[in-house]
Amino acid sequence: MATRYFTPAEVNRLIPELERIIAYLRRLDAEIQEKDWRLRQRKVEARRRDDPVDTYTFLKEEAELDFLRILSRGQCDRIRELGGELKGGYLVDFPAIVDGQEVLLCWRPGEPEVRWYHGLHEGMMGRKPLPEAPGDEEARPEPEE
Repeated sequence: MATRYFTPAEVNRLIPELERIIAYLRRLDAEIQEKDWRLRQRKVEARRRDDPVDTYTFLKEEAELDFLRILSRGQCDRIRELGGELKGGYLVDFPAIVDGQEVLLCWRPGEPEVRWYHGLHEGMMGRKPLPEAPGDEEARPEPEE
């Protein structure tokens, strides 16, 4: 399958949906971490008391965690369906061509528009500002006051 390349304007139109997805994903991740920590603590306490700990002891809690993880994966899949790739820190990269080179447009939650890119193997530390192309001014949303 051929790679779809995005323009900054195309990514900018996706930002409201990306913000919603990532806000939900953050809530899910926080809930998963909290429930996982509580479950681990309950297992430790049960073992200390010499209570039986088998497949069924914590079935409900394990099932809740599995469900939350499925919901989380679904949000990651939705970002992929939009054409992005979710990275650590909830960064989202989109394939693009800049100055004739294959790169990744790099957007971070909270940024009102995509302004950065990096090489395919550089990652966040290699972010560079996008060159301003003629006509970009019209595609960019006005800054909020």
